Amino acid sequence: MKEKLKLGGNVLLFLLATLLLATVQTSLWFQIFGYFPSPALWIPVLIYVALNRSTLETIIYSYLTAFVLASMTAMPEGVLMISCLGVALTAQVFKKRIYWVSASYIMMVSGLGALFFQLYHWGAAYVFGDPLSSPAIIDWLIEALLTPLAAPVLFPVFRWFDRITDRVEPMAEITARVS
Repeated sequence: MKEKLKLGGNVLLFLLATLLLATVQTSLWFQIFGYFPSPALWIPVLIYVALNRSTLETIIYSYLTAFVLASMTAMPEGVLMISCLGVALTAQVFKKRIYWVSASYIMMVSGLGALFFQLYHWGAAYVFGDPLSSPAIIDWLIEALLTPLAAPVLFPVFRWFDRITDRVEPMAEITARVS
């Protein structure tokens, strides 16, 4: 019973972090910087879960993330769920192929996650009959370049969440791997 409570607390902490970071992205950013593209501050949370959890946990968490983000966007919920799931599973596939333990890896995967989110959104919207009429490709690139800047600051906080809920994953014995 205690283990289930710790697991629930861990998921709740990550969902609260997603909610807080998405709120900063959607509200506070525009108050300070106007319409300059904001970094996807919530993407590092999804990337962290994808890199440090099993595939089933990642799928469940990506759907929960979509529910948390649904009130902050005009994107249809189905497209949002597919986009979040696509980013999470892409990060897991990327980790199986190329992985090393450092801040540069975290930044790279977060930036790619922000870019892939937009691409998955574009593709899913096209498939489900609501295609984007004029994609803002420059804004997508700026978002993908700004998102990695938040990742090195956020990942120690996420590791702390795992420590206080006893979800510490063993670190990789090999510090770099290409398969």
